[in-house]
Amino acid sequence: MEDHSSHGSHVPTEGYGSSGHATLGGLSVDADGLRLVPTDTRFSSGDSSDWSFQIVASNGDVVTGFDEAHGQRSHLIVVRRDLTRFQHLHPRLDADGTWRVEGFSLYDPGVYRAFVDLVVDGRPTTLGFDLFASGEMEVAPRPDTLRRATADGYVVELRTDEVLAGESVELVFEISRDGESVSRLDPYLGALGHLVVLREGDLAYLHVHPEETSPDSGRVEFGTRFPAPGRYRLFLQSKPDGTLVTTQHDIRIER
Repeated sequence: MEDHSSHGSHVPTEGYGSSGHATLGGLSVDADGLRLVPTDTRFSSGDSSDWSFQIVASNGDVVTGFDEAHGQRSHLIVVRRDLTRFQHLHPRLDADGTWRVEGFSLYDPGVYRAFVDLVVDGRPTTLGFDLFASGEMEVAPRPDTLRRATADGYVVELRTDEVLAGESVELVFEISRDGESVSRLDPYLGALGHLVVLREGDLAYLHVHPEETSPDSGRVEFGTRFPAPGRYRLFLQSKPDGTLVTTQHDIRIER
């Protein structure tokens, strides 16, 4: 994946604003007068193939014009329905409005949810569609809560203690290595981090972008709001010392 930002003492957000998509999305193939139309929904697990889809307007026309947000004109998030197997991809747009993903693969059997984030005429929308990979699925266990995760030698910890449904909250993540805070967070997609939040049960989706923080603080902070009690899985992508890492965190909101 490419960086689409310059280095500096602070990295501003763009496109969606600091909170990204402020409301839950991805529950429908049709929203805001737009419809997601994929070429295929069934795949052989582990096999790579070229996959494509289009966005169709309510009048039946294929949409060809999309605004850029965080360096891309679309973000494709694919997650298995047991909230594992996370992928964050950026399809290529053809002139006729066809989005293409080369070498697309669902690595393990199961049912997946594909979320497409896009902006048309200044309005952000998330559309969702189920995809199927052949074979017997082994459901992965999930912890009730998980605030500390490791990836590629880095430790990422969610420091926010209390999260209440319906109230604004700052999610603060600290990133360290060998017991010391990282000295530098590089930009990823125009900001110091990227956060996808999925609710257990219906996979309602929040796409959150961070507040402005110093890249030498070892911290990335997100302002958002969880609409209802329940269990949520958070997929954080950050780039400490130039290394892109993805970590998973779980929280339960009781009230």
